[in-house]
Amino acid sequence: MPSLMEAYKLSSRAARVGFDWPEMEGLFEKLAEETAEFARRIESLAVCGASWDWDRGVGKAAVCCGGARATGDEVGDLFFVLVNIARYLSLDPESALRKTNRKFKRRFQWMEERLRADGRGPQQASMDELETLWQQAKQQEKRA
Repeated sequence: MPSLMEAYKLSSRAARVGFDWPEMEGLFEKLAEETAEFARRIESLAVCGASWDWDRGVGKAAVCCGGARATGDEVGDLFFVLVNIARYLSLDPESALRKTNRKFKRRFQWMEERLRADGRGPQQASMDELETLWQQAKQQEKRA
């Protein structure tokens, strides 16, 4: 099964034979290039009628313009560049992602607890309120 570590190993193998960026700046340029390609892909989906229901986290991108495959390819390219950045810095991408997942979960649960105290859930809060709570959760962690 493909994973971040598989990407890490593939890029390490390529780097061992000299197929690598000589400086970190090249990786950031590649990340900007891949991000721009992804943005263009998303724009093309909007042109062909793709839409997203942000409240439910679903979209119709997969059914138009070859959305699922092409968009998946672009997301994969972004992941691969990010894994290369991790490799360049001698970081384990799987560990980094697990740590971020735990951080996100902690913060989101903190938000849910605050909303529950008011007798609501996240779906009853505006995006502005959720963002404010998110920033508060981040500040809470900094103080701890």
